[in-house]
Amino acid sequence: MHEISVLYRAVELAEETAEENGISRLSYITLEVGELSGYLPVFFEKYFPVVIEGREVFEGCQLRMTRPRGEALCTDCHAMYNVMECEGKCPRCGSRYKTILGGTQFELKEIGYEE
Repeated sequence: MHEISVLYRAVELAEETAEENGISRLSYITLEVGELSGYLPVFFEKYFPVVIEGREVFEGCQLRMTRPRGEALCTDCHAMYNVMECEGKCPRCGSRYKTILGGTQFELKEIGYEE
């Protein structure tokens, strides 16, 4: 379960950013967790309260997540498709050869605060 370690790093990065910019309280952070990233959002939701515990800047902070789709381009017939929905194979020709176009990212996308 790598979610906890990357969540810790995202929280640390948000905390550092808040400190560098004189922000005393964050109202939310947004994580972008691609469908093909290998990370399960349920674990981020479950452990976020534990990771932010005792960090003043996160008091009352919410976790938001976006889930970019895992898109691919078939290298045989050039069809675009969602990898997860099609179980990794092209819906047009059945090939498993593909170029991944998106959905692999994990990013701290946004931090929100009130002035």
